[in-house]
Amino acid sequence: METLQQIISAIFSNLSALGFTNTSATSIYGQIANTIGLIIYNTQVEIQNSQDIITNILIGQQGLGKPTYYTAAALQYQYGDNVVINTAINPVTGAPFLNYIYNPVDTTAQIINQAAFGTTTTGNNIGLFLKVATVTSGVLGPLSNDQFTAFSNYYQLFELAGLPVNIISAAANIINFNSVATYYASYDLPTLQAAIATFFANFENSFQFNGVFFDGDLEDYIKANVPGIRDFYITQTTVDNVPFSGSTVLSSGYFNYYSTILAQISYSPIA
Repeated sequence: METLQQIISAIFSNLSALGFTNTSATSIYGQIANTIGLIIYNTQVEIQNSQDIITNILIGQQGLGKPTYYTAAALQYQYGDNVVINTAINPVTGAPFLNYIYNPVDTTAQIINQAAFGTTTTGNNIGLFLKVATVTSGVLGPLSNDQFTAFSNYYQLFELAGLPVNIISAAANIINFNSVATYYASYDLPTLQAAIATFFANFENSFQFNGVFFDGDLEDYIKANVPGIRDFYITQTTVDNVPFSGSTVLSSGYFNYYSTILAQISYSPIA
């Protein structure tokens, strides 16, 4: 135990001048050092155990402070319902863990369809923000004033001490592109077009991309979910009429498609 040797050395250096020169571990100051060292060692073990709990459980399993922690809290929000604290115990303090949940869970009351978490840095100051959107009459858009106030009050429960989160709910960015859908000729084209329209909407409203639109995400999503599609790719992408390539950060955290986006799809059959 390195701590014990440090204690022995310290005691010896101070007492040797008084004639205590026995370097044996069984000497009087060796015994004193052993007693003190065990106490310090046990304390170090407890500190390490607490660090492991914080790292592995609170941060690792619970995900405190990670982007998914913030977005998950937003997506579970139920407008008009009250949250409760579950019976989980904080393993560090022994107090009830502040894990706010809904009981029962009512997916029809969950109004947050898109949530994007991020940070900003100004000098030595770091700011946290959360961009949210909801679906109203089938269209993804900002929260109403009442929804925004209620959600902001709810979200304060999930802010970590000293780290307030700025809630943003702004008008959607507009994504536009041309696209080509290569499909098997044995599939009925009108049925396939209807399926693409459905999954375009599903991607916009529920695919979680944390505020960054990737061409490849939508391409892969359509290929994975629409039967009959052999390949799907998009070109000439713009956001708010500004061209981009590959990906773009959405200032609002979410998007709407350009009004004629479905009509801009070219269909190419293969055998």
